[in-house]
Amino acid sequence: MKNFGKQLKSLIAILLCLAMIFALSACGNKAETSEPETIYGDETDDGFGDGDTDGEVITSTTTTKSNGGANTQSYNDGLVNKNKIDESAKSDFLANIPKKLSGTEVSILIWWPAFDYEVKKMKHFTDATGIKVKFVYADNASYMQKLSSLKLQKNSPDIACITTNQYPNAIIQDYFQSIEKTKLSMNKDTFDLDSMNKLKWNGKQYGAIIKGNSHINFGIMLYNADLFKKYGVTDPHTLWEQGNWNWDTLISTSQQIQQKSGITALSTEYHGYRLSQSSGEDAVIFKNGKLVNNTGSENYREAYKLIYNLSNKGQYKVMDMGLNRDGFMNGKCAMFLDDSWALQSGERYENLPFTLGFAPIPCKKGVNAVPSDFQLWGFPVGAKNTEAAAYALEYWMSPRFDEKGHTTWVNSSAAAMLDYLWEQPKVFKLSTGAIEYGGDYEWWDYNQQCALNGNDINATMDRWSNVITENLRKIYLD
Repeated sequence: MKNFGKQLKSLIAILLCLAMIFALSACGNKAETSEPETIYGDETDDGFGDGDTDGEVITSTTTTKSNGGANTQSYNDGLVNKNKIDESAKSDFLANIPKKLSGTEVSILIWWPAFDYEVKKMKHFTDATGIKVKFVYADNASYMQKLSSLKLQKNSPDIACITTNQYPNAIIQDYFQSIEKTKLSMNKDTFDLDSMNKLKWNGKQYGAIIKGNSHINFGIMLYNADLFKKYGVTDPHTLWEQGNWNWDTLISTSQQIQQKSGITALSTEYHGYRLSQSSGEDAVIFKNGKLVNNTGSENYREAYKLIYNLSNKGQYKVMDMGLNRDGFMNGKCAMFLDDSWALQSGERYENLPFTLGFAPIPCKKGVNAVPSDFQLWGFPVGAKNTEAAAYALEYWMSPRFDEKGHTTWVNSSAAAMLDYLWEQPKVFKLSTGAIEYGGDYEWWDYNQQCALNGNDINATMDRWSNVITENLRKIYLD
């Protein structure tokens, strides 16, 4: 991941100076944890080079559980949780793994200390198949540097990730091999094939996206359900159920709840850019199999005008970005634009003094799109055990193979909503890798300038269009 030091400085500067949408999320998509403890594996030799033992053992963290989401709204909306644990499917999957792979070790490079439920899940996998699994930890800022170092040592991990920031850079730099010839089942019930096909590079797939996994974030809208009930304002989830949750009703709903309650309607942190994705577009899109500059799209530019006009400097003045997450949790605003990790069981919202409601991000009217990150989990160049790794990856990521007693989401309504979103078309932030290619520019700078200058978005976007055009030229030259 290029220039992480520079990127981190940019994010910290934005947080300190603006205290608004673009603050860095310290623990983005994981629950609060205690100190990790070693569960199994060799504590002294991690198999990744002499003297290279910086925490690279299989670890466990104890998630902090609360009251199971008793203060979180449940909905009878007819949605179905498709990705619930399936013991029969789990048994069939494990039974079909070739016995010849017993004794193989599979290493997975991750940027968080492996969680207790992950370790227990993969221990079950090991007990059933004889394939040992090792989670290799590298902090987020040095993830790609670690992968590069291991590759040079001829000790590539068997499974690693291409994140939004590193696409397509990680492929161009030959860190990953194509997954076409692996043992991944690639069935449409398990894999998000539509998204994977959108992210092909030169016609090939370099990583998998497994439906229902909690590592990928969707944009969501959280709200104080008690406030909406008290003041008789139709809440976001109801509007969504009615098929009437869009930019127009976001504005009208915000104005109503703010006028009636006397508190700010909306706040957010760095997730504010999700509203630009809810246009159904990004600054960079795929067209005829190639990344192309999309900054000239009026539809896309309109999204940044919306972000600006919602703010306390804009036309509607219903969004106070300075309130952040704490402001929402303390009852200072009615709605908070967040990411889906926030609805995981054991997360910070479960003990709120009010009832938490949730809905998808509102899109532009007539647009059906889910603002999303992506992670392509694949097999690095030099990986030695890709056959076993393919089975390990599918088992690890699929929620159907989870262990009982480890609930992912706060309640069945949240699980059903997330499963619904998995089936919808996604809008990915392809502009990140394009803007940051070569390390001269930061996507967060681009995003900040567009949001703050939404009243003059054309001039701002035109300046960045030149950067994107030049970087796309470099990408295809490389």
